[in-house]
Amino acid sequence: MSGILLTKYTMTSLQSINKQYNYCLDFIKGIACIFVVFMHCEFPGTTGVVIQAFSRYCVPFFFMVSGFYYCSNKTFDVKERKEKAKHIGIITAWATLFYIVFGLVWGILLHDFLWSFTAKDIIAFLFCNQMFFIVSQMWFLYALLYVYVALIFIDPEWLRKHCFVIAIVCLLLYICLAQGLHLAKIYVPNYVYKNWLIEGFGFFALGFSLRLFGEKISVSNTLLLCIIAITTLLSILERYLLGRDFGVNICSIPQATALMLYAINNPFKHEGVIQRLGRDCSMMVYILHSAIWHSMDGIYDVAGFTDNMPAQYLKPIFVVVLSILGAMIFNYLVASDRKKRFAVKII
Repeated sequence: MSGILLTKYTMTSLQSINKQYNYCLDFIKGIACIFVVFMHCEFPGTTGVVIQAFSRYCVPFFFMVSGFYYCSNKTFDVKERKEKAKHIGIITAWATLFYIVFGLVWGILLHDFLWSFTAKDIIAFLFCNQMFFIVSQMWFLYALLYVYVALIFIDPEWLRKHCFVIAIVCLLLYICLAQGLHLAKIYVPNYVYKNWLIEGFGFFALGFSLRLFGEKISVSNTLLLCIIAITTLLSILERYLLGRDFGVNICSIPQATALMLYAINNPFKHEGVIQRLGRDCSMMVYILHSAIWHSMDGIYDVAGFTDNMPAQYLKPIFVVVLSILGAMIFNYLVASDRKKRFAVKII
């Protein structure tokens, strides 16, 4: 996910300085960053399966938010596109360094290194951003980086004309390669479709399209909320029927799209704690949660909580709370002026 440092503004100053700011998008991001943690650090049993199933919209939604804000700049010249790629590149590099150090410390302390790889793994990483040397959840940052690098060479006007077609083609290809081949009992590695080009660019282009055309789509909030509720339930049914986790459910596509349209219709709704969480902490929660999750696993093993069911139910909650606290501490430490709060925001 890319990030930028933003000074915390009031609604009034935001409206006068940046009319494209959307409180509702940040509110949904706040919810999504929590469910990303629950998706990776699962609750036990059926509870974990159900929560993971309807949480599959989260990563597509973050890609769509990136495309939505990318489209907001009407004069995106090559220099600005390079700056975008450079910025996410710096974030990705620091996050990668963090996890390399974390993996080394983990390996030294527990004699269990978090990575091992072959030549095939290196090729999969270079072309499909498949992780092998750090935690697999970091694939999103690399996918977003690859997308921004590719956009340096793509004319923005061409993208505006073809973004919806690109989104449809990529997402149909995703469904065919993931769920389609699974139903045909043909196995392919998930990085064939879960990568920067098919999943990343597909949802990025969909978010880009919604920025262009979303305000022209007349859909009531009631209908959108019904679509969100129905697709959430259907995503659970989809998981039950197919019996496998594909990364993105088919139902995640209309689910994330309806959430984006709801945010477009209600840009100044839902200001509050969750909205500020999405604005200030979503990126760092994503980066930190894997390290905290693995650390909690180690603590649980040492403490003998592996088979303790109440403790297992509490673990995802601990990881969420500690990830948010870690993000808040990071935001405080990177502030050049301690009287100001700076936000790490996924766009």
